[in-house]
Amino acid sequence: MNYLRVSALLSTLVLYTSCGQNQTAPSTDTIKSEINDIGPNMMVRNIKKGSHGTILMAGPNNASFGDVFRYDPGQTMGKPFINLTQKTGQHLFGDVLEDRRGNLWFTTTDSGVYYDNGKSIQHFTTTQGLASNRVTSVYEDKAGIIWFGTANGLSRYDPKGANGKSFRNFTSPNAPLFYKERHWNNNIHTILEEKTGKLWVGTRGDAFVYDGKTFTTLTHKGEPFLDVWSIIEDKKGTIWLSGYNGFSGNSGGLYRYDGSTFTKVSERGAYAIIQDKKGNIWTTGPVNPANWTVQALTRYDAKSIYSNKPEFTELMSGRAFLGLSEAGDGSIWFGDATGVYRYDGTTITDFYNKEGRKKYVIDTTQSVVVWKGSMLLGGWDGTTFLGDGTNMGDINIEKGELLIDNRHLVGGAVNVDMTTIENFVDQHSRNKLPLFFDVKKFPVSTFTITKVETGNTKVPKDGSIRVNEGNINVTGNLTLEGITKTVTFPANLHFKDGMDGTVEVNGALTIDRTDWGIDYSSEKHFFKSGYAILNEVKLFIKIVAKK
Repeated sequence: MNYLRVSALLSTLVLYTSCGQNQTAPSTDTIKSEINDIGPNMMVRNIKKGSHGTILMAGPNNASFGDVFRYDPGQTMGKPFINLTQKTGQHLFGDVLEDRRGNLWFTTTDSGVYYDNGKSIQHFTTTQGLASNRVTSVYEDKAGIIWFGTANGLSRYDPKGANGKSFRNFTSPNAPLFYKERHWNNNIHTILEEKTGKLWVGTRGDAFVYDGKTFTTLTHKGEPFLDVWSIIEDKKGTIWLSGYNGFSGNSGGLYRYDGSTFTKVSERGAYAIIQDKKGNIWTTGPVNPANWTVQALTRYDAKSIYSNKPEFTELMSGRAFLGLSEAGDGSIWFGDATGVYRYDGTTITDFYNKEGRKKYVIDTTQSVVVWKGSMLLGGWDGTTFLGDGTNMGDINIEKGELLIDNRHLVGGAVNVDMTTIENFVDQHSRNKLPLFFDVKKFPVSTFTITKVETGNTKVPKDGSIRVNEGNINVTGNLTLEGITKTVTFPANLHFKDGMDGTVEVNGALTIDRTDWGIDYSSEKHFFKSGYAILNEVKLFIKIVAKK
């Protein structure tokens, strides 16, 4: 077996569909959908139970960083979603754990692990003993030992360890049987301790079991399980996992292990697997493991999960379904590329509206326009330059709104109160000159967005990572003194704290005021007046808008 063979088989398998697979046709539930537009907009990679009925979720917001959120059902009248990683700085958070002592662990793929005991935050990296600063998973075993899955093997952390010698690393757990020329066995996806105390570990390469002394590769029909993302033990002690079992006619799917034999129970793959209180098995992941472009939330009925063909229900499908957990009230929480959902048995609640535009109202107390103008000529005192009379002033924003579609600015309108503009001051005479604008006749100026171009931010076509901030070009119609002209200016768009609740726009627009008939002290009158103010006026714009 070699890598070229795998690549060729993968290319072939992409064309393979479930039409010819031997599986039970999915049944249907009567499901209602609703939108509760209060949740985070991020790729929810992992969902875990917290204390007191809370739900923890972690994942990236864009290519640069991510967040960890906690949902508290007791805060439904306030802000039930709370960002737990605001104090750690911007990192790519991927997993979260609340241990038995109530401490929080946040893993990152760029900066190791953060530990929050409620009083202080501690940072663990390779300097403190981690095997790698790229940490993708965290797990607590029955003895209270914390295990980390990293890009360089397993890290075992004993909270009771003394003198800072609490880490023990396993950087070469088992020799690869399949990807022999690569080190993918060290790239850990998931960790589980089963009832006998053995650790089951899924990796990008071969999955394996660790009994405290020996690492044993998991094999079926003589070939290892590859790229295993999730492993669970159900109430009867049966192990469930999903992965590729070599490539000898097994494209991947959901497997069950009864202690002696692996049985392939479904062609559907799984990114995450759980068993609910009723005994049903739930999965998120690809309908066809060879083609991850179509994914689903699937429930396997408890009455048939130990049969060769368990009955299943596909509750929702889309491009990406990832994190999965059951809440204390029995509801099922699952994440996708842009947010989190809750299914209570009747209704699927989408905590982030992915359809259509959303209105953000401009907060006029935090938003402002600042103008900047200068004289045509400078002033001198002998050979000392006194400046060009550059002056600045504020103009208040009266009201406005922005339209956001899937984390992109797509429209909006702003009204500016021209009666609040400060007079331009002649730095030579120190006398206030008459206003540029006829504010009695035109007390309000407006700007309406007609087009927005994305600059340095790139979003994958499948929507797998959402844009959190980036440079944009904004085009719209600016109306001054009753005259409307089209203008374009650069700006930066930023969603604060990764929550879809507040957006900031920082822009700068330069205009020629004479295009709007504002000729007072224009450069073209210099020869008659003896002095002039530049036609060019720069407008600095800060807008803070809230949903």
